[in-house]
Formats: sequence, C-alpha cells, structure tokens
Amino acid sequence: MAYRGYFDGGSRGNPGIAGAGAVLYDSTGAKVWEGAKPLGRCTNNEAEYLAASMVLEEALRRGVSELELLGDSKLVIQQLSGAWKIKEPRLQALANSFKKSASGLSLVFTWIPRSDNSDADRLANLAMDGERLDLSLDSEEVAEKGPLIPEMNLEAAVVSQGEDRFLVDIVRKRCSCDEFAQRGDCPHLSFCLELMGTSRQADPRRDRPDRAPSSPYTRPAVV
Repeated sequence: MAYRGYFDGGSRGNPGIAGAGAVLYDSTGAKVWEGAKPLGRCTNNEAEYLAASMVLEEALRRGVSELELLGDSKLVIQQLSGAWKIKEPRLQALANSFKKSASGLSLVFTWIPRSDNSDADRLANLAMDGERLDLSLDSEEVAEKGPLIPEMNLEAAVVSQGEDRFLVDIVRKRCSCDEFAQRGDCPHLSFCLELMGTSRQADPRRDRPDRAPSSPYTRPAVV
C-alpha cells in the first residue's frame, strides 16, 4: 500500500497571512509525521500548493515510492493531476516545481471534503498563527532523536488524609506532620516511599520498623 499525505493551506485575507499544514501516514495507516509552516503573505491557492509540496518533501525524505495525496482544494488536486489547466502564472510556477520534485514517484491525487481533512486544517491554522512544526511520530525516528522530554524525578508530594494535607519530602525522607516531628517517622512518608519503590535507610530517630501505608491516604499530588 502507498503512503497517504493530507495537506491544507490557508490565507487570512487572500492574499494575507498564510500557512501550510500536512500529515503523513505510512502504508499500515499509522501517522508518522505532521508539519506546520508559516508562509508569510500569499493567496489561499498558493498556500494550498505549498502545503502539497511540504508533504511531498517529507515523503521523499523518507524514501517513499508510492504516495496518495489528499486535499480539500479541488483546484489544486485537479490541476496537479492534469485534469484542469493552470491559467495563473504563479500557480503554474508552483505546479512545475512540485512536478519536478515528484519525478519518478508514483502519485495518486484524491479530493476529500474539508470534514475529512481536519488534522491538516488544524496544522494550517497553527501555521497562520505563526507556529512552526516538524514532528516525526514513528517509533524508529523518535528513538534516534532520543526522548521527547528530559528525564524527570518526583522529589516531593502532597498527601491528603481527610481534611488535612501533608507535604512529604521524598528525597530527604521527611514529612510536615506532627507525628514525624515527634518520632521521625509517619505513615504519610511510608505511603509515598512505598509508591515510589524507594528503599529506606535506618534512621536512629525511629523507634519502630516501617509499616505499610494504610488505606485512608489518597495518592500523592506532584508539587
């Protein structure tokens, strides 16, 4: 099966502030990429052409040999497929550039209603708001680029018991409750450490061994 690329372009003012959005699915139907690109000032039809070129470029970058291109611009779909003639010189230049890039690629053009193009439409609107996005979603590329967010550690939590709230310092193994202040130990701290799977080292202030947390405590909130 061929890859599928959805595209959409828009212009606020026509001509006006414009943006392009596109989404690429692999041959299994999994979304592997999405992009948003601000285009500056151009017409709506120019933005549509540039959006089609954007998803084409991503497909070529991945070595795709067969691509179904889907968009809700009947003008662009019919012109790129050769069904309609291109009268506007600027659109002709964009079409020529597209066809040159697509040389050797098996392409199918499909018109779809706007309601079936919501992802690309969303991305085009992001682009018109000035947002830029180039996001690979397939597992192999994500693994090569590393984690999307840095490693995080939970250092403190708030434990609720009825109407009371207690701050537990997981790193220093302390709690704000009166019981901890008196004995150096409390069920709130035990509760958090057990959830975290943290080992507890001996503390001379404790006068009894650790006990499992009891049910009245709710899960801690990250602070």
